Amino acid sequence: MMKKIIPFLLVLFWASSCDVLDQVPQSNFTPDNFYKNVDDALAAVNSVYDPMNSPDMYNQVMWIIQDQATDDSEWGGGRSTANQAKNDLDKYTFTPATSTFQSAWSNAFKAINRANTVLERVPAVQMDAALQARLLAETKFMRGFYYFTLVRLFGGVPLILKETTSLNDLQAPRASAEEVYAQVIKDFTEAEAILPASYTGADRGRATKGAATAFLAKVYLTRQEWAKAAQKAKEVIDSGVYDLWANYSEAFLIANKNGKEAVFEMQALGGGFGEGSWMQGYMRPNFDRVNNISGFGDDPVTKNLYDTYSAADKRRNVNIKLYSSTTTPAAPASVDFPGYVYKYLDASATANGEGSNNFPIIRYADVLLMYAEALNEQAAGNAEAFKAVNRIRTRAGLPELAASLSQADFREAVLLERRLELAFEGHRWYDLVRTKRLVSAMKAQNPTIVVSEKNYLLPIPQTERDVNPNLTQNPEF
Repeated sequence: MMKKIIPFLLVLFWASSCDVLDQVPQSNFTPDNFYKNVDDALAAVNSVYDPMNSPDMYNQVMWIIQDQATDDSEWGGGRSTANQAKNDLDKYTFTPATSTFQSAWSNAFKAINRANTVLERVPAVQMDAALQARLLAETKFMRGFYYFTLVRLFGGVPLILKETTSLNDLQAPRASAEEVYAQVIKDFTEAEAILPASYTGADRGRATKGAATAFLAKVYLTRQEWAKAAQKAKEVIDSGVYDLWANYSEAFLIANKNGKEAVFEMQALGGGFGEGSWMQGYMRPNFDRVNNISGFGDDPVTKNLYDTYSAADKRRNVNIKLYSSTTTPAAPASVDFPGYVYKYLDASATANGEGSNNFPIIRYADVLLMYAEALNEQAAGNAEAFKAVNRIRTRAGLPELAASLSQADFREAVLLERRLELAFEGHRWYDLVRTKRLVSAMKAQNPTIVVSEKNYLLPIPQTERDVNPNLTQNPEF
C-alpha cells in the first residue's frame, strides 16, 4: 500500500563553519512550506496511517492489550516474567505506569495531530478536487479510527480537533466518552459519504466506504444501539463488495491480502524495507526456528481457548499450532500449554519484523457476526441472524445453530462464535468488556487473578498525567 514517509520536520544538518550556521536553511520542511502540491498532500495523508503500523500500536502493543489481557492468551507461569508489562496485563497487576498504555496513547494522539494538520492544510493545496475530497475523507476515517481505539480503552480522552501549534495546547482536559463517541460517529459518517468502494494497484488497503460503514456498525454495537448497528452491517453485506473465502485459512494467506474478506487491515510488507509485520516474529515460538529465525513466543495460547474448539472445527488448527517433535521442537517444561498462534506465521520471512502478513482489523466475518448479534438483540428468532451465523459455522465444518434457540442462548452462541472465528484478531477484550463478561471470563481462566469492574477501562498513563495536570484518572487507579 502506502510507503512510509519521512517526518515533516527534518533534523537540520549542523556544519562546523559558523558561516554555514548563519545561513537561512533552505531544505527543512515545516507545515507552512510543505503543503504545496499533490505529492505533499498524499505524503501527509500516508503519515496519518503510519502510526497504526508501529510496533507501539497495531504492530505489537495492541495485540498485547487485546489478547494478553483475555482468556485467549497468557503470560508467566513457568515462562520468563522479564517482560513485566505483558505479565502484568495477563495477571491484571498493571498500573498507570505500565508502558504499554503510554505507547498506545501517544501513538494514537500522534496520528490524530497529523490528521488535524492534514484537515487544516490540504484544503488549500491546488489539486484535483475529487482526489482532495477523498484524501480528506481518508483522514477523517483515520481520526475516527484512532479516537475509537482510545475511547474503548480509556473512556473519555482529550478531544483535540485542531492542529497543535503550541505547547500550551498540550494540556487539554478529558472530554466525556459521549463527546468522543459523537466525534467518532461524525468522522466515520463524513468519510463514508465520500470514500470509494474499492481501490486498485498500490492504493489497495486504504480506507474505503465499506470500512467506514463497518466501523459505524461496530461503534453502534459497542453502544448497544442495535437497530443502527444492524442497519450499518447490512449496508456492508448488501454492497456486494465482500464475501467469505471458501476455506477459513484462505483469509490469512499473504496472497489474499486486501482480498474479498478484508474490510480493513493493517498493511505489512516484508523484504527488508522496515515495513514488515512483527506478528510472525513475536508469536513464533522462541525455540522454533524457521529460516534460522527464533521468535519471541508472545501470545501463548490458553488451554481454555484450545479446548473450546471442537475437534471438527476447521479453524482450530489454522489459529493454533501444537508443539510436537515431528513439526517443531518439543515444548519445554516452562510452557504451560503446548500451543502457539499459527495463523500469522510467514514462513518466507527472513527477520522477525519482516513478515508480510497484514493484520485483519475488520473482516467480513466480523460484519456478519455483528449483524447477527444486533438483529437478535432486537427480537428473538430472526431468520437473517441465524443465516449470518450459519454461513460462518458451515465454513468451519460445524452444524447450523438450532432454529429453536432462545434469544439468550443465541446471544451466547454468537459471543462464542466471535471468540472462535476472530481469535487473535484483537476483538476478544472489547467483546468481554462491552458484554460485561470480562470478570467472569478471566476468573474462569485463572481464579487467582484479581480483576474487577474497574478493569472495564484501562488507566490513564501516568506519564501523560505528569505533564498534563488536567487529566483525571479512571476510578480506582
